Amino acid sequence: MTVPGPRAIIMTMGLLSLVWVCALAAAPASANDAGESVRFRGRSAMRVEAVRPSGAGGVLFDTEDSDPPAAPYDTVLLHGLMPDPGVRIELAVPTLGGVWHRWAPAEVKRFPNGRFWARYKFNGVSRRTLRLRAVDAGIRTAHLLALYDAELFVAGAGPEPEPAARAGEGRAAVSAASYRLVTREDWGARPATEKYEDHLPARFTMHHTAGTKPRTYDEAVQEMRFIQDYHINGRGWIDIGYHFVISPAGHAFQGRPEGAKGAHALGHNTGNLGVSFMGNYHAPIADEPAQESLDAFVSLGRRLSSDYAIPPERLETHRDLGSTDCPGDILYAKFPELKALIAGQAPPTKAPEFGALPVLPPSGFSATYLDRLPW
Repeated sequence: MTVPGPRAIIMTMGLLSLVWVCALAAAPASANDAGESVRFRGRSAMRVEAVRPSGAGGVLFDTEDSDPPAAPYDTVLLHGLMPDPGVRIELAVPTLGGVWHRWAPAEVKRFPNGRFWARYKFNGVSRRTLRLRAVDAGIRTAHLLALYDAELFVAGAGPEPEPAARAGEGRAAVSAASYRLVTREDWGARPATEKYEDHLPARFTMHHTAGTKPRTYDEAVQEMRFIQDYHINGRGWIDIGYHFVISPAGHAFQGRPEGAKGAHALGHNTGNLGVSFMGNYHAPIADEPAQESLDAFVSLGRRLSSDYAIPPERLETHRDLGSTDCPGDILYAKFPELKALIAGQAPPTKAPEFGALPVLPPSGFSATYLDRLPW
């Protein structure tokens, strides 16, 4: 991974200021499947910071106090991108009197490509507010530090009750497909830590990973390994929660077997296949989906719908099922068209959008000017 130098950081500061303003104006986004996203003044923890060496112990950023959580928790889990390993993530909660905070380092697992997850488990369950901060623990060079999401949950708590799984173990894919399949063996998946619970697919749900958007196949493989580790060792699940994860290049990476119940839509996992796009399609990150990934999603969706006789009304997004902005505003806006293509229907028509009329040039009308009019 190429780390930007000081000059690049300076040039990026203006852009980051704009990104941060957008973040303040945007609704909180999350791909949260396990617990409650941490909010700060009603907004998510997502942020991108330009950091540089400041001396051991120097505070790189401090979130201040969070909003009061809606539910009790004992574990904080976050993930992001940390190009330089010399960053320490710390958490704190107020004392009973609420006068001061005691900072404690989080457990951090960082991958060679800079992707990291961090976790801290408190002694006891509470609904206290908390703070997050990053500290210079030996940064070597200036870089961009990204925090994608932070969530709260009770460690070891079981999922919400769901309808009992229907009998049957599902069946393997048999239909022809044009997407490029990457098997678990191909991307180096670890075995599940426990036996899967069988289910019979009857619907599928679109997500985004709210993480890094890989630029190459090798980066996509690394992101898959990160997601699996984050789900197993961070969240405590038996395997990656999704059934498929689609890369920007259009590769469909296998997650859990289709006949195994997933962990991607809390309270709605039975009979539900989770298909996620790599990347973050919500402000302030606001990735643009590659056409190859959209095509792969449609192709995969057609195959799943055919194999399991899934009707169009059972093609959904995570946002439709719970309190989350997943799969992000950008992908969510494209879903009606993708759903129609999967179902073999005509995509929804859009009313023509007319912008403001061009300003009349001082020289008067011209052929070029008339060509720019919206009629």
